[in-house]
Amino acid sequence: MPTIRPDVAAIGPYVPGRSIEEVAADIGMAPGEIVKLASNESPDGPFPGVVEAATKALAEASRYPDDNLRALTVALSGFLGVPADHLWFGNGSVGLIGHIASAVGGPGTSAVYAWPSFIMYRIATRLAMSDAIEVPLDEDHTHDLEAVRAALRPDTTLVYLCNPNNPTGTVVSADAVSAFIDSVPEQTLVVIDEAYHDYVTDQRYATAVPEALRRPNVLVLRTFSKIFALAGHRVGYAVGRPETILELRKAQPPFTVGQVAQAAAAASLQDRGELERRKMANEAARHHLQGVLAERSLPHTDSQANFVYFELGFGAEEAAELFTRRGVIVRPMSGGWLRVTVGSEEENRRFVEALNQILDV
Repeated sequence: MPTIRPDVAAIGPYVPGRSIEEVAADIGMAPGEIVKLASNESPDGPFPGVVEAATKALAEASRYPDDNLRALTVALSGFLGVPADHLWFGNGSVGLIGHIASAVGGPGTSAVYAWPSFIMYRIATRLAMSDAIEVPLDEDHTHDLEAVRAALRPDTTLVYLCNPNNPTGTVVSADAVSAFIDSVPEQTLVVIDEAYHDYVTDQRYATAVPEALRRPNVLVLRTFSKIFALAGHRVGYAVGRPETILELRKAQPPFTVGQVAQAAAAASLQDRGELERRKMANEAARHHLQGVLAERSLPHTDSQANFVYFELGFGAEEAAELFTRRGVIVRPMSGGWLRVTVGSEEENRRFVEALNQILDV
């Protein structure tokens, strides 16, 4: 066995949601009888034109991808209305998180983030050899920004703010985010993770992109994995000041986004009408699931994402297993809570059916 860094050996490995094939083999059901609602994937598949664009890009598979992602940069710059040199792409937003943590972290530094939140903040912080400072969410499962600010130390180089937060789906208002950024020292990088931005309908929320365009210590992360349904292609991006991105990119290896992924992402930006349709469909389905939980007096959050965070009143692992045995894969979380992805109409029906069986309603 090779020698492993002790701090790396102490990290719990990331455990992805169980696959349909794995569960099918475990419980003796056919894969077609199982629905996966554990990984916040889109039930709709890629946008129109994406498969054709990706297939065409395969013809250039013998060539290295464009490391500057010119075509995708132009497309996204126009889509967002931001200058091209304010964009940075990576192997999913997860890849960018790792590069950021490496670039600004290291021994003698610390990173602050809420908990529970996205597990990769914890893992990336430890891999970067920074101290992880985890701040509990408030009683509404929302970021307590005053507590986050109070947790900053003189050696804090990085703060993560997941908005909407994963796994709770709760949001922090635009005014609160701006006030928080104002209170953070200029030498501390504030990363606003907006992976679920496109699902939000709460009027209190607004993107932090304008802050990232004018402040060198603010970066906004987004992904094509969620509403754009390209989780299998791993394309994420950041919006920030060019001088900040230039320095952060030094921690990123070349060729991290393949040409097929680049073509698929660029093609996804051509249909704003489809984007709005998916947003509204998700809101209606999310509202339905939250209503089902409310009718059964089950604690749940006011999620603004494509998932719902809820509790059955007993262990999360046990509860998740009860769903799995009924052919519905959900995600067990810490503290006895679970997370269920908003799926298709049939997938949501299966979730409610399994929930009723578990509760014996």
